[in-house]
Amino acid sequence: MVFPPEREAAYVKRMFGWQRVRLRRLVLLAPLLLLFFVAVEALLMPAPLTDWLRDPVLWAGFVVLLAIALWMRTIENADLFAWVGVGLQTLFLVACALTTRPGHGGLALLLPMFVATPLVTAPFFARTRTVVIAIVSAYAAGALALWHSSAGSTVWLAYGIQALAGGITAMAMHGTVDASRRAYFLAEEELAQRARLDALTSVLNRRHFIEMGEAALARLHPGDLLVACFIDLDHFKRVNDEGGHRLGDQLLSAVAQCLLDLEGPGRLIGRVGGEEFAMLLSGMRAGDAEQITKDLCERIASLKVDVFSCTASVGIAEWHHGESLSDLLHRADLALLHAKRTGRNRIVRWQEHLAA
Repeated sequence: MVFPPEREAAYVKRMFGWQRVRLRRLVLLAPLLLLFFVAVEALLMPAPLTDWLRDPVLWAGFVVLLAIALWMRTIENADLFAWVGVGLQTLFLVACALTTRPGHGGLALLLPMFVATPLVTAPFFARTRTVVIAIVSAYAAGALALWHSSAGSTVWLAYGIQALAGGITAMAMHGTVDASRRAYFLAEEELAQRARLDALTSVLNRRHFIEMGEAALARLHPGDLLVACFIDLDHFKRVNDEGGHRLGDQLLSAVAQCLLDLEGPGRLIGRVGGEEFAMLLSGMRAGDAEQITKDLCERIASLKVDVFSCTASVGIAEWHHGESLSDLLHRADLALLHAKRTGRNRIVRWQEHLAA
C-alpha cells in the first residue's frame, strides 16, 4: 500500500507517535545486550570473563551505544529516529563482532543473534528502504564477526544460508505488519474525517468549523484580512413541508456542493444550522467576498430539485484586529438578519447601525 508523499509523511509521524514510548525503552537495551553477548561468549570459551572485561573495545562500544540510546530518547523527528536506529543497530552488531576472537569454535552458536536482530527490529520501521539498509548492515556486521574470528568455510556457508532466510523473513514480517498499520491508519483517518464533517453536506460541522476558525484567527496579525460570511437559504422550510425531507436533503447537498467548489487555501466552510452555512475567507476584504457570494447566490438560485428551488441571503463582516471569532460571526449574523428582514435574496455588509 503506497501513499502519496504528504500522506506518507503523516503516516510515518503517526506511527512514530504510536510506538514512541516503547521505542525509547527498547533503545536502552543495546548497551546491555552487548554485555550479555560478551557474557555468553565467555561461557562458550575457556577464557575467563575477565579477559573480555579488560578489552577496551567492549567498553568503548558500551559507552557509544549508551550515548546514542540516550540521545535517541530526545529525538522528536520520526525519520531521524529511524536512521539513527539503523546506526544504533549496526554499531551494536559491529561491537559484538569486534569482541569475537580467532579460533572461537562457539561462534556458530552466536551467529543466530546477527540473523535474528533484523527480524526483531524490521516491524518497527515504517519505510521499506530503511528496513533493507538495516538488514544489509546487520548481516555485514555478522560477516565482520566471521572474519574477525577466522571462521572456517562451513561456518561461512551456514551463516550465508541463515542470512538469506533471515532477510526474506524480515522483509515479509515488515510487509505484513506495515500493511496492517497502514490499513489501521486509513481507518483512523476516515473516522477522524467523519467526525469533522457534516454527514449530509460534507462541509465542516459546526464544532470543527468553530475550532478551526479560532485557530485561524489566532494566527492572524495586525493588517491581515479575513471576512466572515453567513449564508441562509430563503424559505427552505417550504421545501421540507411540501416536498418532504428527502428533497430538502437533496437541495441542501446541492447547495453544499456549490460551497465546496469555493474551497481553497485559507478558506473554511461549515454548516452551522439546519439550512445555514458559514464561510471564513482569509486575505479578502468585504468587497471581494461580496463578489464571490454574489456568484454563489446566482448558482444556488439556479439549482432545482424536482420542482423546488431556493434563493440565499448573505451577511458579510470584516475581521477587526483583536476581535474574537464569536464577535466576528455575530456581526456577520446581524448583517444576515438585516438581509432576511429587508426582502431576502440579498447580500448585506456589516455596518455599525445594524448593531441597533
